[in-house]
Amino acid sequence: MRAAGIAVPGPRVRVPSGGMVRPQIRTVVRDLRAGLLGQFRRQLRFVASRRDHVDQIIAVGDVFAGWAAGRSLPGKPLVLVATAKSEYIHGHSRIETWWMRRRADHVFARDERTAAALRRAGVKASWAGNLMMDAMAVTGALTLPRTAGPVVALLPGSREDAYVNLGSLAAVLERVAASGAAVGLVPLAPGLDMGRAAAVLRERGWEPAERENAGPAVESVPGGDAAFRKGRALLWVLEGVFGDVLQAADVVVGLAGTANEQAAGLGKPVVAFPGPGVQFGPRFLRAQRLLLGDALVVAPPSPEAVAAEVRAILSDPARRERMAAAGRERMGPPGAARRMADAIGRLWGWEDGL
Repeated sequence: MRAAGIAVPGPRVRVPSGGMVRPQIRTVVRDLRAGLLGQFRRQLRFVASRRDHVDQIIAVGDVFAGWAAGRSLPGKPLVLVATAKSEYIHGHSRIETWWMRRRADHVFARDERTAAALRRAGVKASWAGNLMMDAMAVTGALTLPRTAGPVVALLPGSREDAYVNLGSLAAVLERVAASGAAVGLVPLAPGLDMGRAAAVLRERGWEPAERENAGPAVESVPGGDAAFRKGRALLWVLEGVFGDVLQAADVVVGLAGTANEQAAGLGKPVVAFPGPGVQFGPRFLRAQRLLLGDALVVAPPSPEAVAAEVRAILSDPARRERMAAAGRERMGPPGAARRMADAIGRLWGWEDGL
């Protein structure tokens, strides 16, 4: 939001989990020691102090976020964009449903199956699509000749795990290129360091490639870029062109959360495997498989097995199309933000929408 010029007031604190709180004792204890409870109390007090400046509430996240906002601002109209739960994995609890039925003017569910379940429980709910499909742009900075070989997007994630994940993903690209030239594109998330990413690759035998001799052209990307070669594999690490990378990819190998889902929503086949880091473990992967259905295939955690799955998908156009259709169906088309904004405007009488 700050990047878009929107002020983000109120207290904040960095916690070791990066906000990815999982039901693991060690993770919760570390976050509590870092001040998670104190942060929550300060945030509630801050929101309550702004009650005279607030007309309506739009809460985005889980039901707890909506409850906290509603508790601090009693009586204010409230819409919940419920991104955290899905009937494909585990639906909302009875107490969450009771609260939504009692307090929310409307709930935008994560998917149509979840919206239907909420409506059956008496909640005013609908599905307008997934906001994350609006959270990426195509800059037109990538020019990739089709003669360069298949293009594999490698998604290492956006947190500290990304560096160790990058090493595993690069090993997969090596195996894919064992049977012919292949291009790997790594969109480096904001907050990650290009120098550290390059060091990971050099430690694994990847040699820096001169820009003019790197094959496919990368033109004036908004951030930095670096090219590496190993055997017949060419790997670009890029900043500021996430949407372009997904658009250019023939297949995606991802150890990421939202990024994997966005790739599936664009109709890209996604291959995943239990990663070496903390976040993308077997439990997280099982949940993502339930969420994305046939858009995602899970491979054993070895470079050879993952590469074999990638090659199988690349050689089977009918399978690629089935995976693409499944991803688009689960995530919905772009434009969810506009559809939600218009619906909220009509709900609250903002001149028939926005």
